[in-house]
Amino acid sequence: MTNPPELKELEQRAYGATYSDGVIDLLVGVSMAWIGAMWLAFPDYLSGAVALVALSISPVLGRRKRFAEARTGYVRFTEPRRRRERRIYTTAGFLFAAFMLMARPLGSLQPADIDWPVGPDSLITWLLALIAMVVGVIVGVKRMFAYAAALSTTGTMAVMVDTRFGWPLLVSGAVIALTGWAMTRRFVKSHPRIGAP
Repeated sequence: MTNPPELKELEQRAYGATYSDGVIDLLVGVSMAWIGAMWLAFPDYLSGAVALVALSISPVLGRRKRFAEARTGYVRFTEPRRRRERRIYTTAGFLFAAFMLMARPLGSLQPADIDWPVGPDSLITWLLALIAMVVGVIVGVKRMFAYAAALSTTGTMAVMVDTRFGWPLLVSGAVIALTGWAMTRRFVKSHPRIGAP
């Protein structure tokens, strides 16, 4: 039995509201900016910076769920929606794993190892831009295309104007973090906490 069109539209709006809090965008942006800053200032500790980001993902996402549900309530979506969500998470997991496999050796490169003008930070930002495009198509989130444009632009600029590794991630991360912060503020204003006086 299929749901009536009006129920599908209502579910889509509820699903959009549940994931419009900007917390994930804020997490991704701050993480990228942090890694970029560490790459610029303390490149010897880059692996530690990446490990700190990896360890923070699960706690932040757990708090994000409570943060959103305190304002939108718990919504049990239909089975087709949950299957689609599982496929999205599976795809995102594979993309993240592929990124880590490729980014780790790139991030360990030193300036003396590069005989061509494209540095590892440019390659990483272009790789992230490609992932953002794929996720944007799968999920249908238009802001992912803006993130991909920011990543592509900073990666290209790094090739043309600077050989210091890290600043493309710093700049792109700041753009994404500011967008996430703006979304979070708007979400809080639009969705007062349930049960608040």
